[in-house]
Amino acid sequence: MTIPESLTKRIDLLITDANGVPRGKTLEAEAIDEAYLPRMAEAVLFQCIHGNYAEETMDAFNPKDEDLVLSPDWSTYRPIPWKEEDIGQVICEALDKDGEPLPYDCRNVLKRVLARYEALGLTPIIAPEIEFYLLSAPRRGDLELEPGSGFDGSDEFGGEAFSFDALDRYGPFVSYVQEMSEASSLDLAAIVHEVGAGQIELNVRHGPALDVADQMVLLKRLVKSCGLEHGYLASFMAKPSTDLPGSGLHLHCSLQNAAGENLFTLEEDRAPAALRYFIGGLQTYLPEVFALLAPNINSYKRFAGDLSMPINLEWGYDNRTTGLRVPYGPAEEGRVETRVIGADANPYLMIAAILAAGLLGIESEVKPTAASEEDCWEKTTNLPDNLDQALTNLDGSEKMAEMMGREFLDVFASIKRNELQDYNNRISSWEVSYLGSML
Repeated sequence: MTIPESLTKRIDLLITDANGVPRGKTLEAEAIDEAYLPRMAEAVLFQCIHGNYAEETMDAFNPKDEDLVLSPDWSTYRPIPWKEEDIGQVICEALDKDGEPLPYDCRNVLKRVLARYEALGLTPIIAPEIEFYLLSAPRRGDLELEPGSGFDGSDEFGGEAFSFDALDRYGPFVSYVQEMSEASSLDLAAIVHEVGAGQIELNVRHGPALDVADQMVLLKRLVKSCGLEHGYLASFMAKPSTDLPGSGLHLHCSLQNAAGENLFTLEEDRAPAALRYFIGGLQTYLPEVFALLAPNINSYKRFAGDLSMPINLEWGYDNRTTGLRVPYGPAEEGRVETRVIGADANPYLMIAAILAAGLLGIESEVKPTAASEEDCWEKTTNLPDNLDQALTNLDGSEKMAEMMGREFLDVFASIKRNELQDYNNRISSWEVSYLGSML
């Protein structure tokens, strides 16, 4: 797609790092030249959440600290209506200097998986539901994150899932998000109040996987900016407080053939073969790439305690206690909902992981376990218990490396091990609270 005729005065050129954080640069629109695309430091793709770089990875893949090329995908171009100045944004593809897609650009990883579907004449259709908290802005030295008060100054105490009254406490923020989403051409389908105090869920309308992934990246940016506008820290952290429920992400997925027919269409309220094989792939391969669904040290704290959180890859019909759920509804809307993903996951990577695992299941006709009609909250799991174990699983995943690219998996694991080492070197509030005073 060529440059649109009508552009804002300035444009944010965006890519995401491994953690899903938008990075890039702002250019004057008149300075954009398709014959000489803008560049920036390739090292941004090796950046850790704490700001340092995974040196081992840099040495292997970018020893000269070279530039990458930012190639705008103009189909993603949108205005930034919450900023007063005339400015827009566009998501870019990261290329090397020869014009080839960089294998460790997260969006390119998803495109690589989608190319496998395209070669088979298939189109994954997805719809995400993502949770986040409105928190009081933290200050240096704070040991806890606290839910933000409502616009009237009143505090929440949780337990108000789906409450209109609770959502109305954040009415100005909610209305602003809806208004800005519409002005940004983001397909926000629903907003609900979740269980936690100050916890909100957003639903994005279903659509082709890459388009929806792009919208998720832009929506998270929009939500955080709208939070700042209203004095909140809008956080997609998986477990922001010991006493609050975690924030998850549920991904609904169906599969269209070249004629636009849903291959997951239910047959007498039961999953057809293609859907069963897709679920079998999720059960078999998601434990190997769970680090992409729960990518941070904090992610695994979301699974602790009795907080209505699926902890396994059992599946069932309309069974919310399972990690994989086939909702009831019109037969032509047959789909599977993956319920073990954290809100902190990089949208491109977690979608790529789900689709790669599902396709492996279809290609090899992997049979799932029997659909469960039981309460599965307490069932045992083969999911990793922590980030270190998840990264070990990732290292040994040969089939997923072939699907997503070994170079990318190595870069991602190196970044995450650097973050894990940094975390282990720091003194925690638990150590200060207990060891400092008791020993």
